[in-house]
Amino acid sequence: MDILNSIRSTFENVKTSLKDKNSSSRLQGLKKDIVTLQSELLVLGKENHDQFIRSQAMEGYLTLLAAKSMPLSLTEKKNSLMVAFDKLKEYALREECLFIFLRIQNLLCFYLIQLDEINLAKDILESMEEIYDKISKSKPDMYFDAEDLFTTEPINKLKRLNPEKIDKLITNNVQMLAFLYNKLNMPEKYTLYNHTALRRQLEMKEGTPQDWALRTARLGNYFTYLNQLNNARHHLCAANHILRTCHDNCKLMPEEFVLQKADFEIQFLELSHHWVKYGLTLFKLSRKKILNRFFSQSSNGADSWKTLDVLSDNNENNPEKNEENTKDIGAEKHEQGDGISEKVYTFPTLDLQDIEKRVPLDIIRNTLEARKLFSFTHKWLMRAKHYYDFEHHSAQYISCSLQLSELYEHLAFFEKNIDNQYSIQKRRADVLETLNSLLKTCDNVMSIQIDVIKELSQIQLELMALNLQKLWREESQVNIFNLDSDADSIINSLDSESNKTLTERTLNTNSKNMFLKKMEAATSLNAKLYRLSGQLGPSTPSELSFTCSLPNKN
Repeated sequence: MDILNSIRSTFENVKTSLKDKNSSSRLQGLKKDIVTLQSELLVLGKENHDQFIRSQAMEGYLTLLAAKSMPLSLTEKKNSLMVAFDKLKEYALREECLFIFLRIQNLLCFYLIQLDEINLAKDILESMEEIYDKISKSKPDMYFDAEDLFTTEPINKLKRLNPEKIDKLITNNVQMLAFLYNKLNMPEKYTLYNHTALRRQLEMKEGTPQDWALRTARLGNYFTYLNQLNNARHHLCAANHILRTCHDNCKLMPEEFVLQKADFEIQFLELSHHWVKYGLTLFKLSRKKILNRFFSQSSNGADSWKTLDVLSDNNENNPEKNEENTKDIGAEKHEQGDGISEKVYTFPTLDLQDIEKRVPLDIIRNTLEARKLFSFTHKWLMRAKHYYDFEHHSAQYISCSLQLSELYEHLAFFEKNIDNQYSIQKRRADVLETLNSLLKTCDNVMSIQIDVIKELSQIQLELMALNLQKLWREESQVNIFNLDSDADSIINSLDSESNKTLTERTLNTNSKNMFLKKMEAATSLNAKLYRLSGQLGPSTPSELSFTCSLPNKN
C-alpha cells in the first residue's frame, strides 16, 4: 500500500531527527515531518476503513512524541495529550491502542500534577481502574506497541508486546495515584495504593532491591504513625528481609561489596530509625491503655486507694481480651472506615513468619514483655547511635540520646521491683548528663539544654519517689507485716506514755537520719535544677525543642 510506504518513510525521518540531538535544524525538520505524518495518517484512516483504529493509535503515538520532544509549554503539552486521550478512550482496549493509550494517560497525569490540577489527575487515574480489571482478564500477549505499527506489514504479522511493559505502566499509575492520595491527605487510600504498587514491583522484580526495601520501610514507618502496628511490623520485616538478603548476596562478591558497603550502612541506618519509632510507639500505646483503664475505673467509683499493678492483668489468659488488645493498636489516629482487611497489606511472595515472631506486637502487660520490647528497640537504637558522633552529626546524636532516655523511662514504668526501677532511672540520668555536658560546649542549643535539664529534674523526682516507696515498704515490714514480732511488745508500745510513734521507736535511727539527709540533698538539687530551668527561658519544652540550628564543627 503506497500510503503505508510513505508513512513508514516519513516516520524513519522522525526517528533520525530524534537521534540527531546536536543538529541546529533538528526541531524544524522534526516539526515538519510530524505535520506530514499527521496528514498521511488522516488519509489512511479515511480511505481504508480497516486501518482506522491503526491510524488512530499511530496518531496518538505522534502526539506523545511531540509532547516529549518539542519545545512546548506545559499547558500546550497537556492540551494536546488531553485531545489524544479523549480520541483513544473509546478504543482503549483494542490491541493496537491499549499500550499507547496507557502511555498518553500516564504522561498526561504527570503534567496535570505539575500544573497542580490534582483533582483532574485523580479522576483520570481512578477511571482507569475499570480498564485494569479488563486487561487482567484478557490474553497477556495480544497487544501491540504503537511504534511497531509504522510499517507496511499487516497487523497479523506484527510482533506482540511484552506484557511486562503494560504491567509496569499500570504499576506506575498506581504509584502516581498513591502520591495524589497522600497529597490530598487521604491516608487510607494512600497506604492501600502505595502497598499495591510495592507488591506489584516485588512480584515483577522491578527496580533494585535496596530501593524497594527503603520505600517499603518508609511505608512501614507511616503505618507506625497511624498506630497500625501489625501492618508496620509486616512492612519493616519485609524491608529488613530484602535488605539483609541483598547484603549477604553482595558479600559473596568482595569487589562489589566494597563499592556498596557504605550504601548498605546508610540503608540499615534508616531502617534502624524506623524500628526505634515502632518500639517507642508500642510502649506509648501500652502505657496509655493501662492508664486509661485505671482512670476509667477510678471515675466509675472503683477503689482509688488500691495500688495500680500493671503486672496483674486479669485479661492475660482471656482470648477475647487479647484480640481486643490487638484491635486497639491503630485506634488512635486511624479509623477503619472502608473496612479494609489487614490481609490486603501483605506480601504473599515473602515468607516472613519467622522474622515477625521475633518482633513484639501485642500491648505490653508485664515486665517480661516490656524487657523483650526494650531489648529489641535498644538494639536498633544503639546501632543508630553508634553511627553518629556529636561533632559531625549533632542533631542526630541528640535525637538518639533523647530516644534512649525515653526508652529507659518506658521500661521503668513497667518494672515492678523498686531497686530495678532505681537502676533504670539512674541509667537514664547518666544518658542525659552526658548529653548535657556535650551541649555546654555548643552555642545556640539553649532550648535543647532546657529540655534536658527539666528532664533531669523529673528524674530526680522519680528517684526521690522511689526512695520514699522503699522507706515506706521497709517501715511497713518492720512494724506491721513482721509476723515474727512479739505481739505483747507492740501492745505495750501502744500503751506507752511516750510521745514517740511506733515508727520512731522501731526504725533504726542512724539509717533514718542518713536517708533523711539524702532526701534533703535530692530536694535541694531538684530545687536548683528547677530554678535554673526557669532562668533559662519561659517556653515549654515542646515549643523549644530543636528550634535552634546546630553548628557542625570541622
